[in-house]
Amino acid sequence: MGKYEIQTSKAKCTGCLRCQLACSELYTKVFNPSQARIRVVTSGADCSIRFEEDCNDCGICVDHCFFDALTKTKRESDK
Repeated sequence: MGKYEIQTSKAKCTGCLRCQLACSELYTKVFNPSQARIRVVTSGADCSIRFEEDCNDCGICVDHCFFDALTKTKRESDK
């Protein structure tokens, strides 16, 4: 279980993919959204955000979201 609980707000998501780029760079050392542990899917102006099974809730995606579409809170066991 990861250090954070990550909440999403798809209404605030712009589909910029900064979260996916940050995640892929951290875990694969390349900027490749398809290798990220988070997925942002856009359909017109709508975005959906989901996390892959191998996401460890590290919060790097939240740290790189400029639009507050992702927020994190420390898990109770880590407070």
